[in-house]
Amino acid sequence: MKLRNVLILHKKSTFQIQALEHRETRFIKLLEEGHESVTRVKMAHNEHMETLEHLEKELTARGIQFNSYARAELNDKVTGVDLVIAVGGDGTFLDASHHVVDIPLLGINSSSSSSFGHFCLATERNLSKVLDQIEGDEILPERLLRLELSINGSDLPELVLNEVLVAHSNPAATSRYFITLRAEREEQRSSGLWIGTPSGSTGSLRSAGMTVLPITDHRYEFIVREPCMRPGVKWQLLKGILNGDDQIEIVSQMRTGTLYIDGQHIDYQFGLGDTLVVKPSKQFLLAYIQKDVNDIFL
Repeated sequence: MKLRNVLILHKKSTFQIQALEHRETRFIKLLEEGHESVTRVKMAHNEHMETLEHLEKELTARGIQFNSYARAELNDKVTGVDLVIAVGGDGTFLDASHHVVDIPLLGINSSSSSSFGHFCLATERNLSKVLDQIEGDEILPERLLRLELSINGSDLPELVLNEVLVAHSNPAATSRYFITLRAEREEQRSSGLWIGTPSGSTGSLRSAGMTVLPITDHRYEFIVREPCMRPGVKWQLLKGILNGDDQIEIVSQMRTGTLYIDGQHIDYQFGLGDTLVVKPSKQFLLAYIQKDVNDIFL
């Protein structure tokens, strides 16, 4: 694939936001004192800026046109480019995924000292090689499953790449809901419900006790967090791996429930009587990733 026009979507580092833009007194004081809570932020910022500068120089040298935006600046779907490059870590990659439909996405881990970069095929060190492989069709984008959500019959604009958390808006409160899967329906109380994709199976779902799936798998899974079952009660819908034709319906019994999509940045109110339907989307994410990247968790 010949790259002619690229969009760069990058994060703003913690140092950039708190020290340079907002000039937060407490943050700067801790930084000056060398406090352990902030010791790595300046190094991570420098690494990030060096990677971003290296990427722009590399694209310029190749004659590739590009525009660069901070991830908070992008509101619409991306069109008219050959590739979207997310510069940051997994959070930036996830944010970028919400803005692409049929355009491939490449992640660059811009700070290996502070970011795991599970989705990031490239770093500053191997960037030139990865771009050569993309342009030479030596590597092709994989199709990653996403989930689509609807509340009360209205589709939400974001497709879920990692997971959606259904929970009370107060983390100390009990999540109450009805859950329906296939022919089974249960009334449950818990600390929340995770529903996620193979891409998300190495994160929160794995921590909660679910199975790690190959990242290119087309199944998805769910698990109830800390179920509050009374003595003598046994629920059937506590966890499971689901097929592409399965959908989950959840009816809220919470006055202030919330849906959290792919982390903490995107949320929707899920109030009393609201109905959520979760099912696989036919709009897969096209992403340049390592096909066996989830295997390290097995």
